Amino acid sequence: MGWFVWTPMILGVVAFAWGLWRMITDGRRILYGVALVGGFGLALFCGLVIAAEQGHLIPLAIFLMLCALVPVLSYPVLAVFLLANGVTMLRKESLSLGNALSLLAGLGMVGLVLMVFVPWPDAWGTTTRLVLVSLTFLVLTLAGYVATCFAAFWATSLLSSRLTALQRPEAIIVLGAGLLDGDRVPPLLAGRLRKAREVQQRFVPPPVLIPSGGQGADETVPEGVAMGHFLVAAGSPTDLVLPETASRTTRENLQLSRRLLPSPDAPVIVVTSNYHALRAGMLTRSFGLNARVVGAPTAGYYYPSALIREFVAVMAEHRRWHLVVVGLILACYVPLLALALVTS
Repeated sequence: MGWFVWTPMILGVVAFAWGLWRMITDGRRILYGVALVGGFGLALFCGLVIAAEQGHLIPLAIFLMLCALVPVLSYPVLAVFLLANGVTMLRKESLSLGNALSLLAGLGMVGLVLMVFVPWPDAWGTTTRLVLVSLTFLVLTLAGYVATCFAAFWATSLLSSRLTALQRPEAIIVLGAGLLDGDRVPPLLAGRLRKAREVQQRFVPPPVLIPSGGQGADETVPEGVAMGHFLVAAGSPTDLVLPETASRTTRENLQLSRRLLPSPDAPVIVVTSNYHALRAGMLTRSFGLNARVVGAPTAGYYYPSALIREFVAVMAEHRRWHLVVVGLILACYVPLLALALVTS
């Protein structure tokens, strides 16, 4: 096949190398994760095709078989997992739309299966069947697009939350969360603070910790103060803990903490929960904060719904691009449906 295989393989290697470098040095765009994972997959596939040309067919056959079987076999497993996780979330957490997202995702996956495999009544006419088949195809296409976006988001989120800065930061900003009983640090926030101390101890001299969070209506002290007390009790020197106590949102966490830095462009590490790391990183990038974001572990049962919630938020923030894609899909779908109805 010559250039027909070598050209995409070279492009895959370049995309992989560029994505890897940008993930290491920045890691705050989904494009970097897509380039890294997509480039690796493309280069691997082309390499296997080249090997097959030399008579080594088994690796390519195994690769293609996995590509076909893994999505099919994992679909029911994922659907059952999401349904079970959704029930667990509603038992352990408050009843809310955000906490029910994994359950809704599981029900959506079951619904797609029913659309495809449940037989339609014989009494329905040809036109009705044609419309329903076309509608099913449209729904599956849109679901495939959303699934592709989620896979890219998840892969980038996993990578970005595990990579740390190459240079010593001037400070480590810890994003706040709600307190328990007005002044107690909850487990999720405690995980962020422990992660921040772990990161701080990697550098010499250790950078200052900036626990960031204002006081909510049901809190007796600002979150930054309670977080600071937690850090000092855990062993952090008082002079290396500088609370920020006025912020109410993640954006304000970052912007007001930035004012405590020796320079607005000083390098920092931002610590948040792992499911929130990518969106927080995208936010730091949007207003030019020189930051890397590190994710702290989250309770296993809480992670799926929280990750879906972050994905929905990111999709909403970039809704113009996604609406363009959906518009293009509809622009292709409507004429094809009209043609099918006319010729039926």
